[in-house]
Amino acid sequence: MPKKPFTAEEIIAQRQRIMDSASSVMAEVGFHHLSMRKLASQLGMTASNIYNYFPNKESLFLHTRCRGFELAFLDINEQIRRGVAPDVGVYQFATDLIQFAQRFPGYYQLMFQPPLLSLGDADPADQEVRHQLERLEAEWQQHALTLLVDAIPGLVDRPESLQKQMALFFVSSIHGLIDTYRYQALSTLIAGMELIPQDMVRSRVSWLLSSLRQALTDVSANASEAG
Repeated sequence: MPKKPFTAEEIIAQRQRIMDSASSVMAEVGFHHLSMRKLASQLGMTASNIYNYFPNKESLFLHTRCRGFELAFLDINEQIRRGVAPDVGVYQFATDLIQFAQRFPGYYQLMFQPPLLSLGDADPADQEVRHQLERLEAEWQQHALTLLVDAIPGLVDRPESLQKQMALFFVSSIHGLIDTYRYQALSTLIAGMELIPQDMVRSRVSWLLSSLRQALTDVSANASEAG
């Protein structure tokens, strides 16, 4: 009896299973060292099975990064649905990002520390995924920027370049905290601590917001003196 073809739902589930595994492998060994044959063996499949879902490594990479942002937006959409005060929203954003990095370390690394590579000309289907990925990346960054501007009202009428500079400082500070724990780079300083305790997240976000508000005050004072 011929094998019954997969349903649309089964195909989606299989693609996600492949991406879940690939995200971890690419994050650990790097894109260039990813072996489709070894990935297939890890999944209990053949390499030709994977190529039925993703025609090449570049396609798999694009789809996997895209899925990472889609997963992250599940938390963001839930936060938007709840609706919270600006300061709470910034704290929740940082908490969600840290928890996401803990649940999906492979996706997190591919999203925010992607390998440097030139993907060249993609086929039309992959080109569409690339555009979708660019849109998701931009939307994620815009969400972080909007949260920060809401939490620091004085930023609203400031130049966009200053808003982006402060948002970059905030996001990169949280990212640095995540990476410190992931790579145990400062083992003496974090010895005996659980992975990024909530009180540390709360105090760090509070300190970052205070620092940014003070920086904004300093910028205004310097502008007045210069005027």
